[in-house]
Amino acid sequence: MASKKNLKKDINYLVDEVIGTCLMRQNLKNDKIQDDLDGVIKDMLEFREEMVKKVNNPKPGEGEKNLKSYYRSLYSELLTKVNGVFDKLNTMTE
Repeated sequence: MASKKNLKKDINYLVDEVIGTCLMRQNLKNDKIQDDLDGVIKDMLEFREEMVKKVNNPKPGEGEKNLKSYYRSLYSELLTKVNGVFDKLNTMTE
């Protein structure tokens, strides 16, 4: 990870992609999944706030090597969450 700034940009970009996909599917699909998609959007907004808070406030007393691994784990958590939500969206709208 090059910087905290880039990590925050990645968080915002990926969460915005998920939310945009949800909004697009709300307009294209029937009313049965509207509430489910609203829940996904709410969860992703909360996830974004949580992740940015974690980026801005790393655990105190960590050395540089531990800090790098901390940010790598955050990036991994981000990718895992986004992939999981896209998988959920695919099963929801089939």
